[in-house]
Amino acid sequence: MPLAGRVCCCFAALQALAVIGLETSILVIVLQKMENVFASWSSDKGVAIYFLLLVIASLFGLFLMVGGVMNGDTIQIIGFCLFNLFAMTLAIFRFYQVRTWIQADIFVGFEVYPMVKNIMVASIGVMAGMTAVFGILAYLLYIAFGWEIYKRVGADLKIRRMYVNYRTLVFLLKIDFFVFLGFAVSYIILVLKSSDPEFGITVAFVPVTLSVLVLAFWGLRRESVATMWTFIFLLCGSTAYFVYKCARMYDPKQEAKFLTQRPMMTYYTVISLVVISATLHQAVSCLANFGYGLKERIEITRGKRSDMEQIQDYYVNAAGDRRMNLEG
Repeated sequence: MPLAGRVCCCFAALQALAVIGLETSILVIVLQKMENVFASWSSDKGVAIYFLLLVIASLFGLFLMVGGVMNGDTIQIIGFCLFNLFAMTLAIFRFYQVRTWIQADIFVGFEVYPMVKNIMVASIGVMAGMTAVFGILAYLLYIAFGWEIYKRVGADLKIRRMYVNYRTLVFLLKIDFFVFLGFAVSYIILVLKSSDPEFGITVAFVPVTLSVLVLAFWGLRRESVATMWTFIFLLCGSTAYFVYKCARMYDPKQEAKFLTQRPMMTYYTVISLVVISATLHQAVSCLANFGYGLKERIEITRGKRSDMEQIQDYYVNAAGDRRMNLEG
């Protein structure tokens, strides 16, 4: 592992610890000072949801960085930087939402807000500063891992482009899981009540989504055309689902339900649609690449003999290419 990779992993761990510590401090102060937390169904739970999202985002980001460095995956490392930027925007949204919510409490709001303001700003500052650092380190890792990618897929530009599409889709599937899960949990806790007809559907959305993403990953690895077409069809359905949810937020009949959390939920829905669109594009691109040798190349570099198991007269060089064995 190159030095820049070890530094990246250490910084990602330090960022996760710092953000978790700061977010825990905010939650503890609010719980101690404001007795009406969780008294209502939506607005008072906002601070807890933001705490949960930012803590999970920090841990998820650490998972992305460590996985990217361990596997020499520059796509995932660059994607981590973008994901960190997204987490920072969530922290900014949290700042304005929580400020409005706390200051609405005329009894203790003006006492509590100064106590948590600096901590919220510090959390944003940590993520902003670390995002800049990660951007520099990602560039260094891109250079360091360039030879590793060459050894995996060789010098064929067509194979290299297909491999980039493949790794990009794998990364997007991971981001899909975080985005879908975050939206569902936020929507269930902040907006819905257990008596709402949508409650059961939204709860069921979580395991179904996880199953579909696992199925998509399996289909991508196996180059299963039927599985990928099924995944693409379901992605189109999820696009319609998110558009419907966004439209409901601005339905005058639903105004009371969405009023306090509408800015954040709208932003999260838009991000979800962007991620879905990117995933749909990459899924179609990868589907078009099936049958052109990428699967076999990846299997060879991973040590899976597959179609070569019965062939004794070939070996695989450092670039993953088959060559004639001239010995004995």
